[in-house]
Amino acid sequence: MTVASTLKIQANAQRGASAVEMALLLPLLVLMLDGVLEFGLILHNQSVLTSAANVAARAGIVQASPRLSNAQITTIATNYCSDRLMSWGPPDIPIVTVDQAANSSYPYPLQVTVRYTVKGLFLGGLLAAFQSNPVLSATTVMYNE
Repeated sequence: MTVASTLKIQANAQRGASAVEMALLLPLLVLMLDGVLEFGLILHNQSVLTSAANVAARAGIVQASPRLSNAQITTIATNYCSDRLMSWGPPDIPIVTVDQAANSSYPYPLQVTVRYTVKGLFLGGLLAAFQSNPVLSATTVMYNE
């Protein structure tokens, strides 16, 4: 056996070892990439929910005649979320809860809570199998002016 043929056999063995290593590590790398993407998606959606609650609460406390109703405040939060929430499928409509006192003057508060259930790609689908999709929530409390 010559040196050249020995080197060729070793090179073929190395290529096979690389393929096996890649086959073992690829699922782990894909899972890590999915985790990073879903974590970023959750952070983005939490930011959107916080902003939606702030915008809706601010619109509800500003001095206006007549005051905005709970339905109008809910619509403001829902519209804010409609173009901004990101999901792997069609996004669900967030649940908005408005709690305002009958007396809409200072120092009575207005509370807006926005809830959204996250649907993920792989990890979220895995969580859905256990019926435990994460629910994001943001609450803003502002006092009437």
